[in-house]
Amino acid sequence: MPLTEDDLYRTSTQYKYWSFTSAQLATQRETTNLQATERVKANVARQRAARARSQVESANTSDAGSGVETGGNTPLHLGAEKEVNCLTVAEEKKLVDTFCERALELGSFLKFPIDVTATGIQFLRRFYLLNSPMTYEPQTISRTAMFLAGKLNNHNVGIEKYVAKFPKVTAEQVLAPEYLLVQGLRFHFQVRHPFHGLKGGHLEMMEMARGNAAPAPHCTETREELQKAMLALPKHARGNPQPWTVEQMEKRITQAYGFADKRILKGPAQLTDAYFLYTPSQIWLAAHLLADEPLTLFYLSTKAPPTSPLHEKLLATLRACAALLSAHHTYKPDTLSAAEKEARDKLEKEQVSALIRKLKHCRDPDKMDLVKLNAAQKRDAVRADGELEESVAKRRKVQREGFEKQADDFWGPELKKEANGTK
Repeated sequence: MPLTEDDLYRTSTQYKYWSFTSAQLATQRETTNLQATERVKANVARQRAARARSQVESANTSDAGSGVETGGNTPLHLGAEKEVNCLTVAEEKKLVDTFCERALELGSFLKFPIDVTATGIQFLRRFYLLNSPMTYEPQTISRTAMFLAGKLNNHNVGIEKYVAKFPKVTAEQVLAPEYLLVQGLRFHFQVRHPFHGLKGGHLEMMEMARGNAAPAPHCTETREELQKAMLALPKHARGNPQPWTVEQMEKRITQAYGFADKRILKGPAQLTDAYFLYTPSQIWLAAHLLADEPLTLFYLSTKAPPTSPLHEKLLATLRACAALLSAHHTYKPDTLSAAEKEARDKLEKEQVSALIRKLKHCRDPDKMDLVKLNAAQKRDAVRADGELEESVAKRRKVQREGFEKQADDFWGPELKKEANGTK
């Protein structure tokens, strides 16, 4: 029995590890937010306590030097600091969506192919499903995600050339979070996109309009009957049938393809949870449903007859996916006036600006400098001045001497040089 596209998709890591129900997705985000909130509050409290101790010690030292006796055990009165106001689950999701939107603009700025940009965005969404923006700053991670996506999609750009695109960004700042990002992705790099499915469906519909498409095995209609039915489709949903020429239908199919591709798959499909909740086939069919409902329903009927229970189930799934895609603020139907679009965008910017300000006050202090953290992990342990810890240096010296002894036991000791330079 030949494998179908769905069979192949079910073998992918995207289906096995990155496909969820809405409830599973909500639970995972709540878990991530709770863990990050506890960690941020604990780390901030520890940092504040260390700062308070430092202030007390400094004050006691100053008083001792002046000859004034204050009582070494008398604590200084320190002003009570406010509790950290952490992001909620909804606010974290809003921020991630925003930075995915900026990553889409970044891919356009870098002139990356859409497959590369879309892969980088999905890397970003996957990473922040298991990590919080409060822990790792999204702008830094997005640059690294896009760089990694380029390397994994045969569009590798040298690191020096890549960072040259960003003012005040160093190669270390892009490379430092790379292994962290890879771990967050669970080393799953495969991302299946709906672009190719849309292109295939477009070509098949064009052949139907020309009377050349072979009917599906379950389909009782001939090629000519399929063509005749397509050329009598209504222009709008719930409209009356009307005649179309082959040329007119080809133009209609092309317009639907362009709308679904540019207005949805390269926009809301990347900026919502569509990839987590639906298969690539369901996403492109939902996008096509928004573009031209009568045409999509006709195409769907050639794959799953309306009399089949699968037809209603599939249609309900596609409508739910279409509702998710059309709910995103970047989806602007032609029925929306210019004033409504402007008001919608203004409200979105105000909400995002408020969230970014809030994020600055609830960052994890231990994860601020990823370059320094990366250096510490590579070297086992480093002091603030960049020098290796003494214990680590000793351990490495012992290991090096052990390796040298093993080499001497196997190869023999190094030959000594004579005074005249001969051995």
